[in-house]
Amino acid sequence: MYRNKITLVLLCFLFIITGCSFFSAAGPKEKIQVYTTLDKSFVESLCVKFNEGLPSDKQIAFEVTDAEDQLAQSDCIISGEKDLKQKAAADMLQPMQAEYADLLPLELKDEKDRWITLFYDPAVLLINQEYSRKVGQQQILHWLDVPKQTGAQIVMENLSDNDSTEGFLTAMSSRMGQHEFLSWLKELRPMIRQYAKFPITPVRMAATGDADIAVTRRSHVFKYLQNDFPAYVLIPEEGTPVNLYGLGIVRNSKKQKGIVSFANWILQSPDARTALMTTRCGFLPVLPQGEKGQTVNMDRLWLNTFYKEEAAVEKLTETWLKEIRLAGEDVK
Repeated sequence: MYRNKITLVLLCFLFIITGCSFFSAAGPKEKIQVYTTLDKSFVESLCVKFNEGLPSDKQIAFEVTDAEDQLAQSDCIISGEKDLKQKAAADMLQPMQAEYADLLPLELKDEKDRWITLFYDPAVLLINQEYSRKVGQQQILHWLDVPKQTGAQIVMENLSDNDSTEGFLTAMSSRMGQHEFLSWLKELRPMIRQYAKFPITPVRMAATGDADIAVTRRSHVFKYLQNDFPAYVLIPEEGTPVNLYGLGIVRNSKKQKGIVSFANWILQSPDARTALMTTRCGFLPVLPQGEKGQTVNMDRLWLNTFYKEEAAVEKLTETWLKEIRLAGEDVK
């Protein structure tokens, strides 16, 4: 009896000194801080979905921040292509070895593997349903069909406002040729009622019928799409300018293994592709069939391949402002 009491006391003592660590061991062991320039709640939802497929002791405690002053303390960055390139050029990112990144073409990753593309946001035409019924859907399938809609009201963002709109300008010019693209814009100019200041404006105008066709991004539209939405999204058959979004590992981070697992999951997992749909972010995966299929058709992803220097981008923007944007007055 006395021996049993001693044993019980010892067990209680061991429980007291080890109990907390025992139970915490069942939770996430690794902590990873993610800095992002994207919607914070979207990135957090990807982190949650990633952990759902792991045992509790293998999960990662993600901390997502959009505070720029936290970048230096972060382990990885999820951001746009331009930002990732700048960080790589500043030697702020370390090379990464992601298995499924090997499936990506060179255009979708850094030549030294310091960042990789995870998903993309295509430029789209948002077409008012009533206008489409009037002229017929088959009349608007390509970018070159848009200037033919001579009676239409068209709306787009001001192309010199931000990285996204400048990306549209440089990618279209790279693909079509600068002269041809500016000529295309000149044809549109009489039909453009307004160059919008905010991304939501083209979406709202096409939905309400204040415009017949909006040039916008899939991400700007997708969160509002419902079965009875009075406009539909068209990605022109020949291809479209895209914004690339990807991941890089901060140079001083020691968490490469966990970050690479997260990146591989986004690239190849059907759960990740489901998350892109359910979060209504509008982004599309660069590996639409995961490891079982090829990467997205690169011929349909139009990128800035010509305007590599910032001075060249500024010169193109100034040309657009002078020859197109200021060639007529907007309706207030």
